Amino acid sequence: MNKKPQFRFLVFAVPLLLAFGPVAACGNPADRLPPVAVSGIAGLTYLTADIAAMRQFYGQGAGFAEAPCGPGTVRFAVGAGQWIEFQSVPKSDWPRRLQYVTFVAPNLEDIEGELRARGVPTDWIGSDPSTRLLQFEDPAGNRIRVARPWITPAALSGAAVPFSGHLQHFGFAVARSQAEAAMAFYRDTLGWPEVVRGNGPDGRLNMVKFRMPGGRNEFVELIFYDPPLNKWAAGAFDHMNFEVTDIDDTYRLLHGGGIAKLDKHLPKVNGERLWAIDIIDPELTRMEIQVLEPATAAIGTVSTVGEETERPLFDGRTLAGWEGNTANWRVEDGAIVAGALDRRQPHNEFLATTEDFGNFDLRLQYKVEGTDGFVNGGVQFWSQRVPGNFEVSGYQADLGAETDGNLYDESRRNRNVAIAPADVRARVLRPGAWNDYRIRAEGAHIQIWLNGVKTVDYVESDGGIPYRGKFALQIHGGAMTKVSYRGLVIDTLPERAGVKN
Repeated sequence: MNKKPQFRFLVFAVPLLLAFGPVAACGNPADRLPPVAVSGIAGLTYLTADIAAMRQFYGQGAGFAEAPCGPGTVRFAVGAGQWIEFQSVPKSDWPRRLQYVTFVAPNLEDIEGELRARGVPTDWIGSDPSTRLLQFEDPAGNRIRVARPWITPAALSGAAVPFSGHLQHFGFAVARSQAEAAMAFYRDTLGWPEVVRGNGPDGRLNMVKFRMPGGRNEFVELIFYDPPLNKWAAGAFDHMNFEVTDIDDTYRLLHGGGIAKLDKHLPKVNGERLWAIDIIDPELTRMEIQVLEPATAAIGTVSTVGEETERPLFDGRTLAGWEGNTANWRVEDGAIVAGALDRRQPHNEFLATTEDFGNFDLRLQYKVEGTDGFVNGGVQFWSQRVPGNFEVSGYQADLGAETDGNLYDESRRNRNVAIAPADVRARVLRPGAWNDYRIRAEGAHIQIWLNGVKTVDYVESDGGIPYRGKFALQIHGGAMTKVSYRGLVIDTLPERAGVKN
């Protein structure tokens, strides 16, 4: 997959975030107004141009269960009564994705009275007293909403446990010219105590945290910048932070979900002496994860997380490790490509790995283009070449020609063994564009995800089928077609005792 935006951001952001000077706790003077008594953070609302990518990252990757929400919005439940949500908008040059933060309070009318008494203009959103929201802004223009408690739907109670159940703080980007006014607003107008400051290498104040009331140990973090604000900086500053208790277990869960990588996301001790992991989502927002107990290890040490098993299947430049008809299969623009749009593909062809594999979790992207025929390809696994033939025999994660997300048995049973729901395919497929594919096979259990949505969850009942073999990429014959594959990365999984290979 294309990681360039993520890499560019990490080079920019990490030195900044770890450059904080000593932290300082500040008192709350006796003559200060009492705190505006919200109960804590309810949720964060971001923009997205790709809801499917958000579902893959926060749902499949981070393990958050999706909660019912309005049209064009996806919401993920975080613990009891908290959420993060993403509103679908067309792609544009908007630098800031964070639209507003929602706090929770049992009585919005009381909050409105407190704010108006302190000179803060407020507006009501909605007319139904049971569902309406209170809205106001800080001096930097950051929007804040206050809502009554959100009840996590009972239907999510049986969902898998995510890596964290507590949205502990969030960040607001604030132009340096507005820093003093913003700090005064949270400290003096809202009455929330300042508890942490961080200075940059130049000695200037870069960050300040304010503790919210409500007893949940939640914070608002202001991060100061010199304009203009670009999308990489905005993603760093307008961040979300989750609390965890065991950083190693958290890394393993996120690595298993495919969003924590060995070379970028190993736990480290940050500038506040907390074990932390920073991961950038597909649209550049920073997901910050912290253990809130001060670390005893020296800053810069790395937590032990076990043996790394992930590696690329394709180096992005050559067909090293693959074999097949290289008069047709070739590398173009970092992808493995076969076929052409100005000639008919005469028959099925497969490019196969020279190595066999057992249990695995494979991620890749594919694109199918063409007309006039069965425009189709596939990703073979646990397969072998058929002697004296151009076919291979084994499982295939199908793609193209309205087969995307299906599990087919190629040159063996010659039929679909699991079919993706047509409505799901229609909703998530990107015809003629790059699509994300994930295939996970552990013994008899095979799962497939298309653009972050699971389409197959299949258990093989035929005990004679081997759970080991080659990967192979297919271009189907008979059409004017071109098929491309890129970003192939495999995580080899342990073999299970008593399961044959």
